[in-house]
Amino acid sequence: MKKEKTHTIIVSDIHLGSSVSQPRKLLETLERYSFRKLILLGDVFESLNFDNLSRDGWELLKYIGKFSRTKKVRWVEGNHDKGLSQIVGALVGAEIKKVYRWQYKNEKYLAIHGHQFDRFLVNNFVMSYIATVLYKFLQKVDFKDKRMSRFVKRKSRGWLKMSEKVFHSAVLYGKLKGVNYVFCGHTHKATKKTKHGIKYYNSGCWTDTPCTYITIDEDKIKIHKV
Repeated sequence: MKKEKTHTIIVSDIHLGSSVSQPRKLLETLERYSFRKLILLGDVFESLNFDNLSRDGWELLKYIGKFSRTKKVRWVEGNHDKGLSQIVGALVGAEIKKVYRWQYKNEKYLAIHGHQFDRFLVNNFVMSYIATVLYKFLQKVDFKDKRMSRFVKRKSRGWLKMSEKVFHSAVLYGKLKGVNYVFCGHTHKATKKTKHGIKYYNSGCWTDTPCTYITIDEDKIKIHKV
């Protein structure tokens, strides 16, 4: 089967080790492409507990390691990756960054996970943790199309407020750094917006339905759903 060609693929919030992570779907998606760069935009793992990794999770890591021998892999740390990416990043051949900046076709790009702009997470760690656990439990017992958890996400004022805060703060950060594009994860909500001349993209996640990712080419940037 002929592969689709693209320059860069961005994925975030895979949460390997979580019961709602979908590494098989991500692996099948990556295998459909011929690409030059892979950006792992944070929260690749759920936690430090490797015992929870499924066979599909290990197969995905194996694929990334094999890909990194000849192509570029950039791992941008998320809040779940802290202290872990340095270890696993070396195993899969990924270059570790807290913030990743690059230039492509005379445009300037920046990737940062986004939890740095989530003040609720910083100031209310325990409440945030409890809410995350409850939401993931709902995802686990939800229907196959995840209709209940998707409804909760759409209607949650806290979630919507957090997504907006990440967007506005990321744009200001991008303006300060003098870039044209800013990419974030963290919110689990795929988004495309523009403010102050800065184009903002959020790559979504691989724990919901649909899963989402971003491709970057010379003539376009696109959010895909799987």
